[in-house]
Amino acid sequence: MNINNKNFESWNEEMAKKYNPEKYHKSPNFIIRFIENKRVARIIDFLNPQKSDTIIELGCGAGDIMQNIKHAQELWGIDLSDFMLKLAQQKKYKVPVKFIKANIEEFSKKIIDLKFDKIYCSEVLEHVENPDIVLKQIKKISKKDSIIVVSIPNEKLINKIKMILQKLRLFTLFFPNISKKMDDEWHLHSFDLSKLKEIINQDYIIEKIKRIPYGFLPLRYVVKLKIKND
Repeated sequence: MNINNKNFESWNEEMAKKYNPEKYHKSPNFIIRFIENKRVARIIDFLNPQKSDTIIELGCGAGDIMQNIKHAQELWGIDLSDFMLKLAQQKKYKVPVKFIKANIEEFSKKIIDLKFDKIYCSEVLEHVENPDIVLKQIKKISKKDSIIVVSIPNEKLINKIKMILQKLRLFTLFFPNISKKMDDEWHLHSFDLSKLKEIINQDYIIEKIKRIPYGFLPLRYVVKLKIKND
């Protein structure tokens, strides 16, 4: 999808309103909530937030993960969607927060100069035009010892399970309000662990991988990274 920044922003805003990822965090479906809660808990565990930390979330959405962070000197959230940022700004947080509207493929010098202790990006890389560029941008705002956490969907497995449920005519019974395929119109890339390894190979080392919700059922991957020494 090659479109200029203005068109991408408008399209992203439309998708945010149509699919609103906050619905997954607050879903009435206990299975979806269980998976989301496991993902968020593992992200927080990998980050290990401390009171002295400056922390930033890339693609913060409605601030649902940020609400779970109990310790930080300062917590930043970046998103391109006015709709999502408005939802995020209405929430209460346990630490001081700041929000910035920006495309995470291109940071301003002001953001780059801040250098964060902890950086995370959850279920976002599949929605951006150039996920490899986002990983490059993360490196720009990192310190040498920064903790970096990303999470991605295991789209092939999720689509396979969805297809089976549809054939059994159980999908709409259990999941009436979610897309029938992971690579819907808001997903610009089909992600799995091999795809992530491919785009991080040059700049990062994988320290830990957590399969969500279980090792035998990896519907999501939460991955802790560190920057390779130059």
